Amino acid sequence: MDGWLTAELWSTLAVRSHPPKRARPDRTRRKFGLKVGDYRMQISHYHALLIGYAVALIGWLLADRVFPTLWPRREPASFNRPWFEVLWSIISVIGVLLVGQLYTRGWLLPDLGSFETLIEVCNQILIFSPILILLAIRRHPLSSAWLPMDKMWARLAIGLTLALIAILAFTIAHTGSDSWLMVVPRVYHPKNLGLLVQVLLEDITIAVLFVRFRAVLGLRATIALVAVLFAAGHIPTLLTRGATISELSSLILDAGLGIAILSVVQRSADIWWFWCVHFAMDMMQFYVVT
Repeated sequence: MDGWLTAELWSTLAVRSHPPKRARPDRTRRKFGLKVGDYRMQISHYHALLIGYAVALIGWLLADRVFPTLWPRREPASFNRPWFEVLWSIISVIGVLLVGQLYTRGWLLPDLGSFETLIEVCNQILIFSPILILLAIRRHPLSSAWLPMDKMWARLAIGLTLALIAILAFTIAHTGSDSWLMVVPRVYHPKNLGLLVQVLLEDITIAVLFVRFRAVLGLRATIALVAVLFAAGHIPTLLTRGATISELSSLILDAGLGIAILSVVQRSADIWWFWCVHFAMDMMQFYVVT
């Protein structure tokens, strides 16, 4: 992560909670399972993510043509007072931040040995509960968070297929990667259930914000705003570690990928399929290289 194009696109925008307390690779010392100083391998990971996401997005566009009834064109959500709804959504994100601080201080549910994974799932739900409460209080339909329930399982199946193909593309493109057959079982290990839920809640948060800002700013402006915010969010970390001009120029690609992802996902108005892809690409930082 930290200034490079990663599967953290949406989690950056959703103000992602800190990783669970169980043992994990130290993100401050290592990037993508590699030493921070190994610039060539970082670039490999960067390009592999581009390829993985590109394959998944193109795959969805093809799936949409083959199965048009799975993603019918839906009218964008409208609100009587859109700026009021934007304000509510911002307040909810602040609530996520505050609950996240409780989590980092260990003030939410404690780890209980063999129940650690289940506790982590519950903690993630608590962290993002302000967004879920917002939908309930405002009585907004799930479609306003890109959660259409019709034919959900079929769309999830396609999303999982695209995720597996994206992992394959990533492992082929990444220098020194372990094989696809080795990486997939690591990604979908039961211990990662907490992260799976976390990624879903991040995506819901972004959808809630996107839909409400779109009602005010319009489609193109909202896509551009969100993509630029994602890229800009990497600047402090890049400057802190003395990034070169070429590294800073990678932010243009970050914004470009953000525009591509948001353009496709908003067209589908469906988080379910993208959740699968997002989770898979997110896990590449941990499991692509042993």
